[in-house]
Amino acid sequence: MFLMPLSVELLTAFIATINQIVHYLPQHLCFDEFKSVKSAAGAMSFIFCDSETGEMVDIVEDRRLHVLFLRYSKKARDAVKTIVIDMYSPYISLIHEVFPKAEIVLDKFHILQLFSSALNKTRINVMNRDKKNCNKLKTYWKLLLNDQTKLDYKNYTYHRCFKKQMCEVEILHYLIDVDSELKASYALYQYVQHCIKTKDFELLKKTHLYENRHQDNQQLHQLRQEHVEI
Repeated sequence: MFLMPLSVELLTAFIATINQIVHYLPQHLCFDEFKSVKSAAGAMSFIFCDSETGEMVDIVEDRRLHVLFLRYSKKARDAVKTIVIDMYSPYISLIHEVFPKAEIVLDKFHILQLFSSALNKTRINVMNRDKKNCNKLKTYWKLLLNDQTKLDYKNYTYHRCFKKQMCEVEILHYLIDVDSELKASYALYQYVQHCIKTKDFELLKKTHLYENRHQDNQQLHQLRQEHVEI
């Protein structure tokens, strides 16, 4: 007879906890995914957390998220102010639908990843049409992605591709002078990297370089149209 009141008390506490979860969300969220274990329902699992405290809110075994977020009351969802995401486009449409008052923020890692990917695509395109320099562009691709302020300009070593001794800065200058589009892509990538490194995001947003003809910048223009904060 003693266990009965205790069981009711525990059940009441449990229901109160569930209600708190359903009717509350942090004001600032972060979405991400990771590769699922074999027992999970989907190939990728979804995690979201409080972006201010880092405290995990929930993990889901796949990325079918509408059902998950509709568990939360409209009041809880409307209270969310910002959501940090990567470049996974379905997140954007989901947030507009389920969190209409939240501002979308792209995290800095994925911004830089976008530009590095575009630079690599440009390099590969140049390789495909410039057989003379194809091997050089393939061998020294990492130099294009390195922070230009950290390149070695003092130490000379022999490089088989060039058949002479060169430092890293000389090799880099040779590579970017091969093609004007590659040079422009490299300059843009380094510019974005500098803005992120110095945390000068206002300067990053003000630049007019985003309006040029590269595919990555078209994607950023589209994100701006969808009210995504970078």
